Amino acid sequence: MKHLHYRAALIAAAVMTASLLSSCGNTDSEPEGLSKLTTAETSSVTTSATTVTSVTAGSTATAATTTPTTAATAKKTTKKKKTTTTATETEAVTEPVTEATTTTAAPVVTAPPVSSTPAPVERPAGLEDYMPAYGEWCGNIVVVDRYEGDRIRGLPPFYGYLSTGQQYAAVLNQYKAMVGSGVNVYNMSCPLSSAYYIPKGMENTFTEQHMCIRNVGDYLNGVTNIDIYDTLAAHLGEYIYSRTDHHWQPLGAYYAAQQFAAAAGVPFADLSQYDKVFKTGYLGSLYNYSGNIQELADHPDTFTYYKPKNSYTTRYYDGYFQNGYDGSLFFDSVSGAGCYCSFLGSDDKICEIDSDVDNGRVLVIIKDSYGNALVPFLVQSFDKIYVVDFRYTYIKMNDLFTRVGATDVLFGATISSAYADSRISTIQSLMM
Repeated sequence: MKHLHYRAALIAAAVMTASLLSSCGNTDSEPEGLSKLTTAETSSVTTSATTVTSVTAGSTATAATTTPTTAATAKKTTKKKKTTTTATETEAVTEPVTEATTTTAAPVVTAPPVSSTPAPVERPAGLEDYMPAYGEWCGNIVVVDRYEGDRIRGLPPFYGYLSTGQQYAAVLNQYKAMVGSGVNVYNMSCPLSSAYYIPKGMENTFTEQHMCIRNVGDYLNGVTNIDIYDTLAAHLGEYIYSRTDHHWQPLGAYYAAQQFAAAAGVPFADLSQYDKVFKTGYLGSLYNYSGNIQELADHPDTFTYYKPKNSYTTRYYDGYFQNGYDGSLFFDSVSGAGCYCSFLGSDDKICEIDSDVDNGRVLVIIKDSYGNALVPFLVQSFDKIYVVDFRYTYIKMNDLFTRVGATDVLFGATISSAYADSRISTIQSLMM
């Protein structure tokens, strides 16, 4: 078996990576033995405020959800159209984002620091402004530009074997064989921020992600590989990844969804067709995994998401696709470390979106939490969308595809899920 990096680091990091890199607001269920870190723990940091600013009708409505101890000012714009849905856009989450009350600290990945320079360093001439100058291991992650103010960024790890990615491709090929030529099947393995924001001298710290994305694509048969690596690379100067959380920002998902829509041959709405919402004081999972370093707490993210302006309804079902109820696609009241749950609310429900698009296209998204951010940008592209998290679903996919009349299936998840044996086995077990 060909390995890409030393085996000891792979085994040590894989336990943390698989559970860290796929959960909405730290709601994962500790699948590989890693104790989860709760939203409450992350939100308890008192160095930042969470402020929600919804941009509609040329005005802003701001509500502080925690007592601020540092200034947090939301951006403003002049979008005027109101989002139209059949459910209240600001309804509270109907279940806890996290349920654990006690946790165990995550195991530390042993790795020597590449740099522990405590003072700012001069950036090499010719580098783009967004690229970091130095980095060091802090807890389970690499932190770059630690002492450069809001340039600081945590980088989640990624390690993998090429052979594992080939196993993932083989499972997707089985799905394609099951549905036949009448259903389009796509794969989007989403790169992590650590694929891009690596300082000079640390390029070999993690497994090279684009190689792993292409590796999956090379072994697909009848499945379209949506390789978004270069698409995201073209926008690295924009806010496409969070600095304190392992998730991408919705803007990154927008560019990814745009590429998918082009491959699927469906319409795609410009960002001007969305209402923009800002939440400041977003201190995500990487703060915990860094060992709670103060520099990340002092420079939290702003979480920016987008609400489609067309008409649609939203329903949720349990993992058996039963007990449906009407709900909202967006959860504006979520704050703090749970900001990424501002859409869909959590990962453990099957979501059905019925839009005013009348093209007969029915999309099923099989995803981990990275796929959540794609959903709002496809509401104006498909007639219906079904969102299924493979970690919390029990209905067999051949049954679901038949019942909903699926025309398109998108596997949208992190590259980490494509290189984790347990995730691959779960996806395979759901097939039929």
